[in-house]
Amino acid sequence: MLFFKECKKILRSLSFWIFFVITALMFFTQYFNDGKFRASEYTGGYKIVENHEQIMNEAINTLMGEYTSNNYVCYPYGFYKAVSLKEKKKEKVEIYIQEMMGVDHNGIEDILESHLQEWLNTDHEGIEVYLESTSSDSIMDFFSQCPENRFDDLTVKSDLTYERFTEIMGEIDDILGGGSDFAVDALVFNYSRVDMTDEDSLKQYEAFIKYDRITYALARLFSDYMGIDLAFLPVFVSAVFVAADRRRRMSELVYSRSISSFKLVFTRYAALVVTMFIPIIVFMMIAFIQAKVVYSGEKMSMSAMFTLPTFWLLPNIMVATASGMLLTEVFSAGIAIAFQCVWAFRCLMSGSVALAGDIGKFDLICRHNSTFDRDIFMQCFNDFVFNRIFFMVISLLAVCIAAYVYDLKRGGKFNGFKLFGEGGLLRRKA
Repeated sequence: MLFFKECKKILRSLSFWIFFVITALMFFTQYFNDGKFRASEYTGGYKIVENHEQIMNEAINTLMGEYTSNNYVCYPYGFYKAVSLKEKKKEKVEIYIQEMMGVDHNGIEDILESHLQEWLNTDHEGIEVYLESTSSDSIMDFFSQCPENRFDDLTVKSDLTYERFTEIMGEIDDILGGGSDFAVDALVFNYSRVDMTDEDSLKQYEAFIKYDRITYALARLFSDYMGIDLAFLPVFVSAVFVAADRRRRMSELVYSRSISSFKLVFTRYAALVVTMFIPIIVFMMIAFIQAKVVYSGEKMSMSAMFTLPTFWLLPNIMVATASGMLLTEVFSAGIAIAFQCVWAFRCLMSGSVALAGDIGKFDLICRHNSTFDRDIFMQCFNDFVFNRIFFMVISLLAVCIAAYVYDLKRGGKFNGFKLFGEGGLLRRKA
């Protein structure tokens, strides 16, 4: 049977075993290591309360501190970047601050002078020396060179709506190039946290035991870790597998067979997805056995450790595999691998700073890096279901296109695109 023959070819390939080793390392060094310890009733930490007044006031204090120093902390695509604005953009930010606080330029100056006077009253080391030595008449020049210009008592004007506030913060984040603490989807996480009480911790633990029945929570954490690798690793296996026919000069033999192109491509696709999901099933079993040992005596759902990760992770394998097959047929294995890695990396790095419940309708990688926070996950559960079904459908459509391209190549009507080299689309012309 063709399906089993394709499975055997995949299981014997080096790319599959590299995939297996890397996913095993991810499982044992990340999830399995975290799962060794029993969850505590008193977790401590913080909770998100989404208090709009708190968010606006804390954000304006942070913004004022970064504005006066002209040093904004940003993490575009996950990497640290200190942003200093030129005069025009600084003026735009000040206009937004004035609107949020209900003051003009002179009002900003008054706030800074008052803040400086408070520092002087507390005999802040170095301030008086600096003021005596500086030749500048501008208080902004002082703040721009002082590393500790923190504010904690500023408030926005009473009639500023939260909707307008988020619009302004979105504009400021755009001015900074994105990835700042003022990004709209980061505001709640950054500025609406309060310390958990013992009562809050107990409620979380009760939800973990009673509603998640332990394994639903552990399955979310398992899926979070494994979903990162599975968003890009399968493309290596599928791209190399599809390109193997060319390297081994098997295309002519395959093209001459009577099997339809769609049947052949979908059989290969199914074989790739199934074989790459086998290690994940093994890791699910190990994770469940570990949970039974660690939480001995507690009631837990056996099915949860298999059903949720399957629905969560299978679309990742399907997408990366379909991407590898389609782009390899149209371009090359190298292009397919590069595309999927860049896509997965961008999705990972551009995600929300909150790793619990970071699930949008069109996010390739769903994140919930927490054993607890069930309520946060349930808030985005509908988006999660839509997301996984969406990527399953997209994957199948991509495979249909791959089969069509394969059929064209089989009939000699198309031979793929080259980007570089002789006849390449991006070849430099003399």
